[in-house]
Amino acid sequence: MLWRLFLSTFTEYGLGPEALSEFEAAVAAHLALVEGRPGAIAAKSLSIADRDATIHAAWVWVGKVGAALGKLAREDADCATKLNAARPDEDDELWWSIGAMASLMQEKAGQLAASVPTADRQAEATGLRERLAVIFAAASEAKQAPVQDTAEIDELDGQLYLMMRDFFEAGRNAVRAGLIDRPTSTFRFTFIGPAASRRAATPPAAPPAAPTPQA
Repeated sequence: MLWRLFLSTFTEYGLGPEALSEFEAAVAAHLALVEGRPGAIAAKSLSIADRDATIHAAWVWVGKVGAALGKLAREDADCATKLNAARPDEDDELWWSIGAMASLMQEKAGQLAASVPTADRQAEATGLRERLAVIFAAASEAKQAPVQDTAEIDELDGQLYLMMRDFFEAGRNAVRAGLIDRPTSTFRFTFIGPAASRRAATPPAAPPAAPTPQA
């Protein structure tokens, strides 16, 4: 690295060991963010099999409890109103819906048949809601992570650009002062892109045709 190679010279321009360490730390942080993004997101996600199994079990629970309360709802208007409000339509409503239906079952437990396993359904509801919370929290975090990571990367990009700009400026000044034996072009940003992206030179305009002699 030129900075380290000519550190004593760059120190004369205010870019000594502290500035170099700051630059290297920013480079390392940038690299860690870029390389860590796929793993970080995957670590927050559950397997598809776990997610599907939990959501399936949640819908089965809703079906069982809905059936048990539905029989009572035909005779109890309050139960009917609360049950209709608690029924889910989509997967992401299951966490709230199971909580509401479990509370309704507990409230109406004395009116249900003795054979209805109310205690079992309550215990199942607790476990299901814990697993659903993990699933949907992970999904939310996975969606937000790329945005958050991109913002951090963009911030570091800006910091690195400013550091490199200062380094290149100091390098060119040192070359002009005869303190570094390198061409000034060494200390310039190099932009690399496909040849097609470079603007082609505009061909010179053809000279106007000579007027046709009149007979």
